[in-house]
Amino acid sequence: MSFRPPKTLPILSLFHSAKIPQSRAAFELLQHKQRRPDGGDAYRLDIIDEQEPPTKDQLRQIAEFLPAKGQESPWRRMVKPEAPFQDGSEVAKLLHDQPSLLQRPLVVDWSLGRAAIGQPNLDDIQSLISERLQQKD
Repeated sequence: MSFRPPKTLPILSLFHSAKIPQSRAAFELLQHKQRRPDGGDAYRLDIIDEQEPPTKDQLRQIAEFLPAKGQESPWRRMVKPEAPFQDGSEVAKLLHDQPSLLQRPLVVDWSLGRAAIGQPNLDDIQSLISERLQQKD
């Protein structure tokens, strides 16, 4: 006799700063959209605050998931405009050592391999959530 192990929910991570209004708005949006019409959760929300540095592996994966915009590389988009920037290999160390330089809010859907930054607006995060809600998991 065989059995199917329990299904786990996909995880959406929010790299969050309560000091940033846009990040608070992203948090509320993610909470609001978390419930499916049938009452079940569509995903599990993992909040990572600015005191918790992302690992270098997480940063590399996020850079792979984050689309480039115009001439800006995903690595450049991940850091605040005032952050010193040379190239992608340097950014992982910079953000690990100084997590406050990470552009927030940043949402990652680890299962779909997608990431979105909520600056200057939440449109990219809204699109990521919509894509997640369309999945049948």
